[in-house]
Amino acid sequence: MNTARFALSAACLSTALAAASAASAAAPDPAQAAFDQGVAHMEAGRFDEGCPAIEESQKLDPRPGTLFTLAECEALRGRLATALARFDEYLALYPTLTPKQQQNQADREKIAREQRETLARDAPAISLSLPPDAPPAAVVKLDGRVLAPTALGTLIPVDPGTHSIALQVPGGPVSERIERLGKGEKKRVALTLAVPRPPPPPPPPPPARAHAGPAPDTGAGGRRVAVYLAGGLGLVGLAVGGVTGALAMERKGVVDENCAGTACNHEGKTAADAMKALGLASTIAFGVGVAGVGGAAVLLLTEPKATSAGASSGAWVAAGVAPVGSGGAALDVRGAW
Repeated sequence: MNTARFALSAACLSTALAAASAASAAAPDPAQAAFDQGVAHMEAGRFDEGCPAIEESQKLDPRPGTLFTLAECEALRGRLATALARFDEYLALYPTLTPKQQQNQADREKIAREQRETLARDAPAISLSLPPDAPPAAVVKLDGRVLAPTALGTLIPVDPGTHSIALQVPGGPVSERIERLGKGEKKRVALTLAVPRPPPPPPPPPPARAHAGPAPDTGAGGRRVAVYLAGGLGLVGLAVGGVTGALAMERKGVVDENCAGTACNHEGKTAADAMKALGLASTIAFGVGVAGVGGAAVLLLTEPKATSAGASSGAWVAAGVAPVGSGGAALDVRGAW
């Protein structure tokens, strides 16, 4: 940076400011106040405070001299690409000025061209290119600013420091990266598309429920088991009563053939004893059968509605009677619950 030229331009600006300040002392100008404040910070080396103030003045009241001063401030601040853009704006504006306005600018046009040549050499630049498989609708952003398709593949001046780069396709993930460039560095970056994340695995199925109904009423078997047990024993009792009754009737025929009144031979006496035993067994079995069936009916009729069928679907009871010896019988009961 040519310090002597900057001092010269600052001196010219100070003279112009003094004249402008005398002419408008009665009416403070916000743009002029911001410019004066910015130049004061700039002369003191506080460029991070001076450049924004001068930029604010240019927004409030755009002037060629303010634009030139802002370009010099940004160059001294170290924002080389920003300063280069400001000098380009000034050089594009200069031919549109009237001869008198150009005369007032003195040699700023020459200084701007020299500064621009130096900045174009010293400012970092980055070139971004799309991958071959990128769709036409891919969007590239540099420091949050969307780049035009024509800017891709060309060197874009940037300020020294770190810069964020983002590539996104419609409906796809964003591929982001950070690049750091130093003074005078030129870098070419080939972008890559982000790999879509695989979809999350489906949630595991809920655990199977063995029985959706309420728990049994009592103990391990519950009311329904009691119904099966009582009913099964009742049916067994009725079956045994019927069989033993039939056997007793059969023995009665033998008694009639071998007995006369109370006098019986040996065969008749044996048949008479067996008939009495079978008759007693039949009576007891019928009593048990009636009680079992009746109890099962009461339990079933008074069972709560919540305990639906299926609570003890595996319960079963089976019974049988087998003759044993002469005039005897055996009861066989089997079941599961």
